[in-house]
Amino acid sequence: GDKVLVEDVSDGIFNSIDKHDMFLTYLGRNALQNPPPLGFFRQFLVEETGEHKDQFDIKARAMMPLVDAARLLILSHNIKSINNTIERFEKLMEIEPQNKDTYMFCIDSYKDLLRFRTEHGLAHNDSGRFIDLKSLTKGDRLKLKRSFKAIKSIQGLVQTRFKLSQLM
Repeated sequence: GDKVLVEDVSDGIFNSIDKHDMFLTYLGRNALQNPPPLGFFRQFLVEETGEHKDQFDIKARAMMPLVDAARLLILSHNIKSINNTIERFEKLMEIEPQNKDTYMFCIDSYKDLLRFRTEHGLAHNDSGRFIDLKSLTKGDRLKLKRSFKAIKSIQGLVQTRFKLSQLM
């Protein structure tokens, strides 16, 4: 694409961040919209209606919370050259060594989620977004639940950093 256009859009976003501190607050609120996808009894939250009823939406419920948090945190450091979720968390580990364990946990969880989605997509010849949980082994279900702990951890960090405690 047009690199000048990309630079202009990036500059506009960062100018908005500098001028309006509420911008990051709104992004933070958005990053907290999808809490870890487990119900009260630690069961998976699945689609309740529609074509994908009783399936787990791995993209919306598990991957996007990590993507949104990485984007928000990297923007808060005025870094515009990194557009990959894993690379964002790696850069955050450099910038914030005090949160290295949280960011590493997010990287590992995101990689696990990508693997689940890819394997499911290849097995069903689709995007892999919606997963029939009955098709997973007990070990895979436990690994999937483990990745939700990373979501909880990073959302707690976002909540504290951007003073969003009233939202959760």
